[in-house]
Amino acid sequence: MKPLSDVNLELLRVFRKTAQVGSMTEAARHLFITQSAVSHAVADLEAFTGCRLFLRAHRRLTLTAEGRAVLETAESIFSALEGGEEKLKVLRAQKTGLLRIGCPFLILQTILTPQLARFHRRRPEVEVRLTIENRMQPMLELLRSNRIDLLFLATPAPALLDPQLVEHCLGYYRYGFFASRENFGALEGRVLSLKELSELPVVILRPGNNTRDCLEKKFAEAGLRLRVSVETDTMAFTKEYTRAGFGIGAGLIPEPPLRIEDEPDLFRLQVDPPLPSGRYVALFRNDLELPQTAEVFLAQFQA
Repeated sequence: MKPLSDVNLELLRVFRKTAQVGSMTEAARHLFITQSAVSHAVADLEAFTGCRLFLRAHRRLTLTAEGRAVLETAESIFSALEGGEEKLKVLRAQKTGLLRIGCPFLILQTILTPQLARFHRRRPEVEVRLTIENRMQPMLELLRSNRIDLLFLATPAPALLDPQLVEHCLGYYRYGFFASRENFGALEGRVLSLKELSELPVVILRPGNNTRDCLEKKFAEAGLRLRVSVETDTMAFTKEYTRAGFGIGAGLIPEPPLRIEDEPDLFRLQVDPPLPSGRYVALFRNDLELPQTAEVFLAQFQA
């Protein structure tokens, strides 16, 4: 018997399919070859191993003890090859260009869109797949289950969100208010107290997000309440209602060195005492190698 490590994989492939379907005719049909080719492959493998691999019973092939041993080996080999192919697919995707990002819509709108445009100019061959999710736990699950490479969040929490994930701090933001120059221009340059702000109509996201929760808590600590005039689903709507004069807008205001596009028709209100701050973070799994495309994209925030 020759060493099984020297066996022709094509012989094992034909033998494996024959063992799976129990018929040379069926194996030939599945493999798109002739029955004669299957018969010769099985005979060649039996000659190579020096063992009879099949018995014919009731017009169906059954494995001998030696055949079962060879099939077990074949299954291990092809399982390993299939696993290797999956790994190669991931590596090929990384080299040819795939970047999978998850984020809430607010992050996409405020800090990611300019960076994505910059990235596309540098690496136009890279396919970018965005998954938008506004709820914290589903966002984290996207990353834990390897459906995204990078997760971008804004969080007021100073501690790690998940010890099994790597956090990369991109910068900081402060909760704040902004207004339309056309409708609230008289407030520009003034420093407003929380009490003065509580007397102004506010355009703000609906309850259940960090911005709303944090600001309501801050005002409640001072014995005050926000005077909400319009509740919105996204920051895009918050800005549009603010531009239209429905009230002053509330949201996250990135701090340097994060760059955002200037909006000349809006200005930031100055507040005393300063409102709470938080972090913009990028998260990725610590047990997987970060794709090269993700590394390049993250490096942009430091440039």
